Amino acid sequence: MVAVELDGNYIDAEPLKTRNAKDLTEAYQKIFDRWKATGVVCPNWHVLDNEAPEKFKQAIRENNCRVELTPADMHRRNAAERAIQTFKSHFKSVLAGVSDSFPIREWDELLPQTILTLNLLRQSHVAPNISAYAYHHGSFDYNRMPLAPMGCAVQFHVKPDRRKTWGEHSMDGWYLKTSHEHYRCHIVLVKKTQAKRVTDTVFFKHKYITQPEVKPADVIIQ
Repeated sequence: MVAVELDGNYIDAEPLKTRNAKDLTEAYQKIFDRWKATGVVCPNWHVLDNEAPEKFKQAIRENNCRVELTPADMHRRNAAERAIQTFKSHFKSVLAGVSDSFPIREWDELLPQTILTLNLLRQSHVAPNISAYAYHHGSFDYNRMPLAPMGCAVQFHVKPDRRKTWGEHSMDGWYLKTSHEHYRCHIVLVKKTQAKRVTDTVFFKHKYITQPEVKPADVIIQ
């Protein structure tokens, strides 16, 4: 599910298992709760297409919001349609850059940082001097939450308490996203266990980023 908040020009998304009324309602409520939690956004008017189930519309009304449907077969009248195309283009570019060995079934784990990077690039409507992300969440601190290519193959450090005496000091995995709750930490998917782990020391092995090499000429200059 993709939604757009017009004042901030903020695009949000939530993965769906199916398109039935129950899953649509749960996904909508998660997005609505995230927006309300910012303390800045207070949605009161929702524009939907004609395919919205009655249970979904009832959940919107219970949030004290007005429901408005677009004319039949006129999807372009809904601002979210343009946002859907923008989100799809951005997410496809993310998927095109993941490692060849990345398990594509974990695509939904890439959504949080996809939404973050997308809204950092979008301009707020009511405050054009700031990004859509800044309108919702305040200024983004790159020092506290460094960003890296999503789906990139990585090696991450295994802390002494988590390894055996002769165990390897690093493990293979894939980068998922920056951690919002930790300082300068990343969330990676461990290749061996398929579990997520928070780590602060990561070596990136991106297929398009070359590692700097010390050449003989560089040694001579030094």
